[in-house]
Amino acid sequence: MKKQILFIRGGECFDSKEDFYRFLRIAEINLIPEDKKHWRDEVIEKISDNYDSIVPTMPVRENSDYEAWKIWFERHLEFIYDESPIFLGTSLGGTFLLKYLSENNFSKKISQLHLVAPCVSDEGQELEKLGSFNFDVSKIDRIKNICNNIHVWHSKDDTNVPFFNSEIVMKNLPEASLHIFADRGHFNIESFPEIIEVIKNIKEK
Repeated sequence: MKKQILFIRGGECFDSKEDFYRFLRIAEINLIPEDKKHWRDEVIEKISDNYDSIVPTMPVRENSDYEAWKIWFERHLEFIYDESPIFLGTSLGGTFLLKYLSENNFSKKISQLHLVAPCVSDEGQELEKLGSFNFDVSKIDRIKNICNNIHVWHSKDDTNVPFFNSEIVMKNLPEASLHIFADRGHFNIESFPEIIEVIKNIKEK
């Protein structure tokens, strides 16, 4: 039986409906559908021999609500048969995993937790805020008890989620490994070979 990896993608979150409406008024509109691959697709393809991937479409991603995400996430946990799965969260998805795992009991041992450009602070954000995803960052040290390997990935030129967010994570979770890049932005890229190498080469404890 294959092992499992669960991906939680990002989204937008706001403090109020007014901020969300303002965001809609100024957001860039692209009339040409994007035909661009995302690095997540590459990861899924490259590890498919050994891993089954679960990629939930989280509810209302344009105006995300933590409680709705929590309900939907827990519905998907019913399909996790692997006793040591991999969890991977990008942007707000990483924020969600940090909040959820630090506030709730999780019965399985997570073999790898990957957080790509997680946001844990409203500082430096304009209209988008953590809103219902806000949480006590000092409590994330609890995660080390249920994760064998924790990896944080961030680029210093990220204009969506400033790099200092991952520095906050590392301050409160020093057991994690921080992977720093200079030119990956918010990781809206087609290829991410570094994360594939880590996923494939970590030996289970």
